[in-house]
Amino acid sequence: MDRICPECETKAYLSSMDMTPELLEEMAAQEPLTEDSVSQEIYRQRLEICQKCSRLIGGMTCAECGCFVQFRARHKTAACAIGRWK
Repeated sequence: MDRICPECETKAYLSSMDMTPELLEEMAAQEPLTEDSVSQEIYRQRLEICQKCSRLIGGMTCAECGCFVQFRARHKTAACAIGRWK
């Protein structure tokens, strides 16, 4: 059963979106690195934690906060909504 994204105004199911985890990964990789960006190693560790989480929807959206994890995991100031990583 698909879960609804908590931040989606239309409450559309993620399975009907054209976005894929691979596309989001590619988009996040193109985001300019700044002093707020974590290292590639920390980024991969965070994504591994997210991929194992039961609150992950469709391999890309956090059911707790509605973020695309591929973007949130890149930032030093970001943290997991349920405290699994900082």
